[in-house]
Amino acid sequence: MNIPRIVIAGERSGVGKSTITVGILLALKARGLEPQPFKTGPDFLDPMHHSLVLGKPSRNLDTWMFKDKVFSSFLRGSHGSDISVIEGVMGLYDGVDGRSEEGSTSHLAKRLGAPVILIVDASSSARSAGAVALGFREYDPGVNIGGVIFNNVAGPQHLDMVRDSLRGMQCLGGIPHDALAELSSRHLGLVPATEDPNMERYDRIQRMIEENVDMDRLVDIAHSAPDVCPPRSRRRHTRPPRCRIGLAQDEAFNFYYADNIDRLRSLGAEVVPFSPIRDELPDVDGLYFGGGYPEVFAPQLEAASGMRHAVKKAATSGMPIYAECGGMMYFCDAVSDGQGGKRRMCGVFDAEVEMTERLQAIGYVEVRALKDNVLSRSGWGTRGHEFHFSKVSCLGEKEFAYEML
Repeated sequence: MNIPRIVIAGERSGVGKSTITVGILLALKARGLEPQPFKTGPDFLDPMHHSLVLGKPSRNLDTWMFKDKVFSSFLRGSHGSDISVIEGVMGLYDGVDGRSEEGSTSHLAKRLGAPVILIVDASSSARSAGAVALGFREYDPGVNIGGVIFNNVAGPQHLDMVRDSLRGMQCLGGIPHDALAELSSRHLGLVPATEDPNMERYDRIQRMIEENVDMDRLVDIAHSAPDVCPPRSRRRHTRPPRCRIGLAQDEAFNFYYADNIDRLRSLGAEVVPFSPIRDELPDVDGLYFGGGYPEVFAPQLEAASGMRHAVKKAATSGMPIYAECGGMMYFCDAVSDGQGGKRRMCGVFDAEVEMTERLQAIGYVEVRALKDNVLSRSGWGTRGHEFHFSKVSCLGEKEFAYEML
């Protein structure tokens, strides 16, 4: 099976990887191709920009959380597309720890047999930029770095210098200093695309890529990826709907993995999106609250008192509910902004959440179920990721479903 594919990786975070990926997706679409976007790792925000510009779900691929299932997930996600574009995470070799490749962009590229386009920040450097690229190539010869794009190039002469510094590596182009229209950001990363859908900005990003990156060569590199042999697996049949699951989905709650929603549907769930800010609670058999920015939209969530009371009533009546990250914050008594302001939430948990200016936790985690629950049997373990600036203070008795390992 032939799946043209390419990984867009950075030498580190902050080199313009996300913006360049969006521009490449748009440039491919303008050429009449049907690109399928992916994001390495657990990030929710970059895929939202992919989805906005292409009008289709972007999917996450994580070698640490997916383990052996990452390849089959890639195959399912790539079905029907002309080219798959995988945005990396952090630097090319950054993963779970400093010893192994697990969870890194390089690990995923090797698992998928995908060539890598390395983004190198050329600001304040010349020949040394080539040394950086060469070091990345030599660090792991098993990673196929098919080409380099330099960002923050001062001008034509600077581009000639950094291009000439590459030894046996292809330069696909150089993007002028501060030429890319930056994607807006806040404390958890990029501002969700649904909050800041500035299509003119995306148009500028597309033009900058088309004017400065050799897209013909990039497509050729994607087509150089070896054919894949799909693993033998049991076909996933979608069952007829057997229950209705309410999915909290609006500007406050929008951190979801497309594969999880697909999995619910394949198991027989009718997924019913609703807005905790604007709607009434739908007639459903269970609720799924993902993450997002409830602290940003706390006034609106507090004002929707009917929804808060309905959610608490559903919880106390025994409805199966899964709430993570910002969703869990919504189920506490209140959310404070760390500056004296406090907004009432659902009150399912006798706890309060305080937003802080300091990062409280980031990284992969493993947990084990302490008792049977809607997701796990007692003793079952699972993997996840945490990234938050909030901290929770339990006011009453504490009864946990899981323990951190």
